[in-house]
Amino acid sequence: MAPAAFAPPAPVPQQYPAPTPAAPAPAPVAAGQDEAWTYGPVFAPYTETGRDNEVITVEGLPPGPVVVQLEVPEAGYTGLTLLDRRNKEGDNLVNSTEDHYFGRVLATVPSHGTLRFRLEAEGHWRVEVSPLASARRLTEEEAQFQGPDVLLHTGGVADLAIHYRGDDNLIVNVFELTGHDDHTVLPDDENVVNEIGKRRETVPLTEGPLVVQFEMADGPWRARLKRVQPRTRSLFESGVPVNPWHVPAPAERKGWLSRGR
Repeated sequence: MAPAAFAPPAPVPQQYPAPTPAAPAPAPVAAGQDEAWTYGPVFAPYTETGRDNEVITVEGLPPGPVVVQLEVPEAGYTGLTLLDRRNKEGDNLVNSTEDHYFGRVLATVPSHGTLRFRLEAEGHWRVEVSPLASARRLTEEEAQFQGPDVLLHTGGVADLAIHYRGDDNLIVNVFELTGHDDHTVLPDDENVVNEIGKRRETVPLTEGPLVVQFEMADGPWRARLKRVQPRTRSLFESGVPVNPWHVPAPAERKGWLSRGR
């Protein structure tokens, strides 16, 4: 049977399947909030579980930024490093000695559509690769977080209030997407927080769409928006292209995610 042809999705991304009960699902978008998100590849999230050190391969993805969620409930060192086609190590995404690691980090699927990681872990683990569009939205309601995370700001000019209760480094970066016309990569980021230890921070945010990356956060933290202004334009008027990709659901494709290749 011939493979199904790619077809462009509707302007508003589809609703994604909920993650398995082993990890918390992203919070729903608040009523009345602009839910449209047109940046980055759209595909059905995929999950793998296992134990101890592993090489993980995710195949058949459209190129562009994605969210990688990792949970390792047992104590020990946890590392997650990107691998290239020659098995050379690239960016280190996770480097932690926490007793229970949980975090969401950014990765970019290369043009050949295969994402590979070297995972170092002790005991059981769970990895999920999901679209950037499925990341949690920032709102004026304070939300609780644990570890690194990737958040989206889709509203107008606002202030981001952060209450960090970890002991080590807190690093926060912002990617401004307005006018960036290549959805296969993120623009250069702006570092807005780089501090050590417990603290309260308030960061001014420009109008969305923005990706707000908590690159390092070793403990619990809270965040909410303050003084949110109305948008001056819709997300579709921000210069961010409508996503042209559609990838069939996992049941339609075999061998999306395999080990040890």
